[in-house]
Amino acid sequence: MSDARRWPIAATLLAVLVVAVSLGHIGTGNSATAAAQAQPGPTSEAPATALSDSWFCAGATASPGSVAAGELVFDNAGRAPIAGTIRLVSPIGFFRKVNITVPPGSTSTLAEQFLGLPRRAPRSWVGALVTLYGGMASVSQVVSTGEGSASQPCASSASTRWYFVDGATLRNASDHISLLNPYPVDAIADLSFTTEEGLEEPAAFDGVLVPANGLTVLNLGSHLRIREHIAVTVTARTGQLVAFQTELVTKPPAGSHLVGPKGGLNPAAPIDGVTLTLGAARPSTSWWWPAGADGDGLTENYIAYNPGAAPARLSLELVSQGNAAGGVGSSSQLVLGPYGTAMVETNGQPWALPGIMYAVHLVSTNGVPVVAERSVAASAPSPARGLGVMMGQAQPSTDWLLTGTSAMAPTKRRGQVWLQVADPGRTAAAMNVEALRRGQLAQVVGIPPLHVGADGRAGFELPAGTSGEALVVKSSQPVLIEQDSWATRSLTGINLAPVVALSSP
Repeated sequence: MSDARRWPIAATLLAVLVVAVSLGHIGTGNSATAAAQAQPGPTSEAPATALSDSWFCAGATASPGSVAAGELVFDNAGRAPIAGTIRLVSPIGFFRKVNITVPPGSTSTLAEQFLGLPRRAPRSWVGALVTLYGGMASVSQVVSTGEGSASQPCASSASTRWYFVDGATLRNASDHISLLNPYPVDAIADLSFTTEEGLEEPAAFDGVLVPANGLTVLNLGSHLRIREHIAVTVTARTGQLVAFQTELVTKPPAGSHLVGPKGGLNPAAPIDGVTLTLGAARPSTSWWWPAGADGDGLTENYIAYNPGAAPARLSLELVSQGNAAGGVGSSSQLVLGPYGTAMVETNGQPWALPGIMYAVHLVSTNGVPVVAERSVAASAPSPARGLGVMMGQAQPSTDWLLTGTSAMAPTKRRGQVWLQVADPGRTAAAMNVEALRRGQLAQVVGIPPLHVGADGRAGFELPAGTSGEALVVKSSQPVLIEQDSWATRSLTGINLAPVVALSSP
């Protein structure tokens, strides 16, 4: 199964021209050690590439019982325990220091909460400055709500620029930007926006103070009211920052007008859900998504944002699984003006047939870099429910670390978790998926060696036995990987999450 987000879009987006469709080709400190069954046989050492010692996480609220309750997930890919310190920070001045030890080859979690502080503190937004003493570990941020859960790898570095492609501030939709400053000197940030109203720069979002080792969270709806589409550029005037976007859509109020051609003055989004996105630190001329699909109840969009002053010419290429054997591929040509946004909805297109999986590649043909994301919305008759968002990926790798599936909270008991792979090269990729167990890698029961054809894609459902443990994917060729989870039946939620690369191509 694969994916699709956001409600159908009625507003005219800036500077978009869909020109052609043609056939193409791509054939506290509490810790819990995960346990899973493994096939008997030899084990191998985890990849030697060291991960960052510092991780920066935001976009959650302090739990328990908060709006977007936060949890940190730690994956130790090494053969020795890793000690670390976490500084939890709040926009209202509270902070808490926590020591943690992550056992070798295992996954640990930490609920983000402020203990022993006034009642207002547990409902505050929260950020985490994580220092791990020794490499071979990664950290992810998870948020959990009544509308589902979402996760993202935390940032391993700060930047002077961050970009977000799309958001909304509607009757039942909120959009918050969390700015985390990991350095001991105050930072100043300016935010600019492209919406259906054009380029907007509210004075309230100019010269925003982000305190040293602190967090500032901006509610975009406080000054950008009733916007169906919001692209964001964050510029640090002084210092460097990390930026996350948290979007929460609750069930539309009874009798409310929904966004679309017949929407009223105060419309609501039709599908509820939650998404968490780490911003893109820089635009690129190439973005990949290993998975895409069309089907009943799914709405899938690919949205691009041009944060620069030169127009971009883009080619959005859809390539189906098994294309060499007669699959379906296509490309759509786009012209994207300065500071503009554009969207392609795959549903109903003759080149996006229901039930046909595909990878997606967005290329700037004139060399002007852009930022792009895939968005998915699922409702009846689809078995899945909710919203999902994923920024495109720019670089393939031969080694990938999948966070422990506790980061896929909606699907821990019911639902599906998929490993989606795209091979952008001209040589087929042979891959092996192994579980981390005390610093060594062991073959996982139910996942044989995997193969993806040259210039192709594939999807593999992860067996239930992998729940709660980190996995390492080793490929003979550089590939791109994402991890998708779909809650079904009585649960709700979609989570589209990038996977941490352990090496560069």
